[in-house]
Amino acid sequence: MLLDIERLDGLPRGQDMRAKLGAPEAVANWSQINNTIIYGTVRGFLTSLVNDLWSVDPPTDPTLIAVLQPVRDAAMSFTPFKPLLPQWDNYAVVVREARQALEAQQFGEPTVDEIIQEMSLSLKTSLLLASTAVVGSWKEIATEIARRYVSFAAPITLPLRYYDFESKKMVDSPSPTTLSLAAIKAIIDPARDDEVQLSQPPGMKQFAAQVIVDFYTDWEEHYRVELARAHGCHRYDFQINYFGDLGKLRHDYVHNRGICGNSAHCHTLKWFNTGDLMIPTPANYVQLLTEFPAEELRRKPSRVETGRAPVKGSADIPTLREFEKVARDVHGSVGPALDEALADWTRKNSQQGNPTGDTERTTESE
Repeated sequence: MLLDIERLDGLPRGQDMRAKLGAPEAVANWSQINNTIIYGTVRGFLTSLVNDLWSVDPPTDPTLIAVLQPVRDAAMSFTPFKPLLPQWDNYAVVVREARQALEAQQFGEPTVDEIIQEMSLSLKTSLLLASTAVVGSWKEIATEIARRYVSFAAPITLPLRYYDFESKKMVDSPSPTTLSLAAIKAIIDPARDDEVQLSQPPGMKQFAAQVIVDFYTDWEEHYRVELARAHGCHRYDFQINYFGDLGKLRHDYVHNRGICGNSAHCHTLKWFNTGDLMIPTPANYVQLLTEFPAEELRRKPSRVETGRAPVKGSADIPTLREFEKVARDVHGSVGPALDEALADWTRKNSQQGNPTGDTERTTESE
């Protein structure tokens, strides 16, 4: 953000405006200029990014506040009762000093509130992209459809064309990088009976899958670990229905081609029944935001002593193949055999200095 503000001076628009404000006539009549649209345009041009971000995502880290507060103060101090160009120059100096301080500064670990705020912003960004993703496609389609409809009145009707992903344009011939206009229209807006209320277009399943899979993966791989570190607990201590439901939804998108199976048993995000094509409605997307468990995440969870979790890692393929075969022959599934194998290995290799065997918990909370 700070670098973007610094670069404004180098943009043609910025250079042109500085030249006009620095002209002798403008310097002599600065008060008149500040009564025109020029003042508001320049002030907004320079400060809107800082003020807008500060209003929705203010810094909370004390060190970060110390660096950025002068920038915020300088942005708020613009006044029409002083010449504009010197205020611009002063603002540019403050921004540059803040950027240099940020580059040299070491900040502490993120707080619980900062992690939760980042999670919320990430989710909202994903939902925005998913809910508006077809807009660009429809613009391209609408232009092409209008072009073809006009040709209906001509002696020769124009043929259907293809969207080329490489050039991002409509082309006349198919290729490995094209998709026909007819196929795009069928995916985004299939033919529908006006008398029957149908769900959203099938193509929206891909957008929904991306939101669910990406956000759940971020939770498992990043946010859950960061929150455990901030709270001084283990990541497995976070047992929250909201994320459990996201895990069930993810499983069906990844392993069941977006057909509801596990997700029929969700506790909070009860969107689908067994066999449904998993296309969330706008109300479902809203529920992702309204049910987001921010308050639950702010509280340090109790230690969890029961339950199950997936094991991550890799193993020798022949050994793994034989293990899975024997485990299913004996138990009918891999889980119980994996419990036995992990327990035996842990007992055999537990360190004398850690009688509880809780090595992973200690590592993650440090």
